Amino acid sequence: MDRYRFIETGFDPAATGPLEADEGAFRVRGLLTDDEYRHLATLLAVRPDAWLWMEDRSTEVEWLAHFPGLRRLRITSMRLESWSGLRHIADTLEHLEMGDGTLKRVSIAPMGDLAGLRSLYLIGPVKGVEALARLTALEELCLRSVTLPDLSLLVGLPRLHSLRLLLGGTAELGLLPELRALDELELWRIRGMRDVSVLGSSQGLVKLTLQSMSAVTMLPSLARLSKLSRLVLDTMRGITDLRPVADAPHLEELLLIDMPQLSATDLLPLVGHPTLLRAAWGFGSERKNVEAWDLLPLGDKPFNYDVYKAREARRR
Repeated sequence: MDRYRFIETGFDPAATGPLEADEGAFRVRGLLTDDEYRHLATLLAVRPDAWLWMEDRSTEVEWLAHFPGLRRLRITSMRLESWSGLRHIADTLEHLEMGDGTLKRVSIAPMGDLAGLRSLYLIGPVKGVEALARLTALEELCLRSVTLPDLSLLVGLPRLHSLRLLLGGTAELGLLPELRALDELELWRIRGMRDVSVLGSSQGLVKLTLQSMSAVTMLPSLARLSKLSRLVLDTMRGITDLRPVADAPHLEELLLIDMPQLSATDLLPLVGHPTLLRAAWGFGSERKNVEAWDLLPLGDKPFNYDVYKAREARRR
């Protein structure tokens, strides 16, 4: 989100004009009066690309009745109990972000009526996840602390190209290859995740990030992922064999972050890879990072590379 402008109750509408070109949102703290909401709505009407970012302690979002035509909405409310107010903008809302969790498990059923919703960032736990299946215009979905039994609710979303599963316990990914439009996938700290073999059949993936799932000890061969260009393995402490990574035929960028179990010799399968252009090594020590870059000099030199080399030369 670009630079934003703070708004608080009691602001002077006469002194509050449209957003500047580099301002991407009105960030509203607290409840406003009806006249104040209406004034903001007038300003947002001339900037449909801008966000309305609400931070308050209200239990509902009925104030959305003042914002006909709103396209982008972010809400932070620990006390939210109902999303039913979304009906006021159901025909126009395209981007919705839940900026924080709530104190109660709130039903997201009203979100199912957002026929034009293109991106959704949702923090759980929540009720009524079945509503996701109705968001057929959805292109980007991030679920944080939301557990799905499997991916069946997402199979019927023909435009879904980006999926991020953060925390939660959605460990059954068997239907992943059925998400035909999917080209970006991120899995972070999924409770119970041990088997990621289905990734080897997810042929549409272009970008893949796996992070903080120590129970995963083996990657499938990525030979069938002919479109995969970027792979990030971050704090994947159970992975020691990079041969499946080397199988990716058109891999261009590889980031191995916070992977102290690896050493330079583990990169040998990647030496001579025909398309690999950029890489970064985070092997937990200056020595190992330098040795890795010496074996496979891609991307920037590791931090303190020249200092380390000079120091080692003096020792000899």
